[in-house]
Amino acid sequence: MKWLYGVLLLITLTSQSHAACFLARGTPTTLFINSQLITIDADAPVSLEKPFARLDSLPITARIGYDDCVRGTEYGRQLTYLANREIANQIYATDIPGIGVKILWTNGRDGYGGYPKTQFMVFPNGILKGTFDYIPGSAYRLEFYKVSDALALSSTSGNQLLPIGFVAYNYLFTPTPSSYSMRLNLGALTLKSIPSCTLDSSKVIDFDRVNSSSLAQGIYRDLTFKIRCSSDYQHFSTRAAISTQTMSNDHQSIKVKDSAGQDDRLRIVIYDSKQNLLRVDGTDSEALNNITSNSDAEFTWRAVLKPGLKSPPAAGPFTAYAEIQFTIE
Repeated sequence: MKWLYGVLLLITLTSQSHAACFLARGTPTTLFINSQLITIDADAPVSLEKPFARLDSLPITARIGYDDCVRGTEYGRQLTYLANREIANQIYATDIPGIGVKILWTNGRDGYGGYPKTQFMVFPNGILKGTFDYIPGSAYRLEFYKVSDALALSSTSGNQLLPIGFVAYNYLFTPTPSSYSMRLNLGALTLKSIPSCTLDSSKVIDFDRVNSSSLAQGIYRDLTFKIRCSSDYQHFSTRAAISTQTMSNDHQSIKVKDSAGQDDRLRIVIYDSKQNLLRVDGTDSEALNNITSNSDAEFTWRAVLKPGLKSPPAAGPFTAYAEIQFTIE
């Protein structure tokens, strides 16, 4: 019976030490980072120092406070499922290979600190008991890092970075989720990569010397241009359109200004690679799909110089300008 009495006494003492640090202000609180899509450029550099994205929770607005806490009581910060995924100092692997995440917490005053961390209460002037509070402004932050050159993404609509649910918490007494004072809950966080592209240089189409006979037949010139993209999806698709600020009333041709400044004597129409007429207001386009990453997508258009509404144009040089616009997927 003495041995049984000793066990009961130990349990009683342990229970009393925990109860001494009791919740006196506020309530344990869950903060959220809601569902959202994060983007990264395909040519973003690898870095363990500079994150490519940051997400912050809202802070708490009222104290979460404990009274009658004993010096040496344990408290700290802990992770749920990320603990075994560390790939660098407090950077953890996400569900996407090559992307790491750092979980951070701030008390609203002294900057951000990482996870995990174990601490023990100390009070000023050697005091044995005191109060312990999480103050308004305390909040969470996620930082995302590119840790590998090559990413292998599958869905262009977004790939899951982390599971939905609780990812980290601040605890009192023991590092278990049930001992939380604050915790962070995640919505659906997904990543989309934006292809990085290199465009052709500006194109100049030279129609050379023009006379009324050749103009009546239409003067054809090749308009060939290309775009090369690096993509984390191993392929890319692109769409090209053309627009000008000097379009005809029907939007089907580019007005040409002759040497006398007249813009109704000549016009240029544009055909795509399949000989479809392209309106020059940006509404018509040609698509090239499933181009291998780091390869050229080449468009072979044609520009045709034709007579305008009035003729003939003034002798001398003539000019027109337009802009090719790309959409990348």
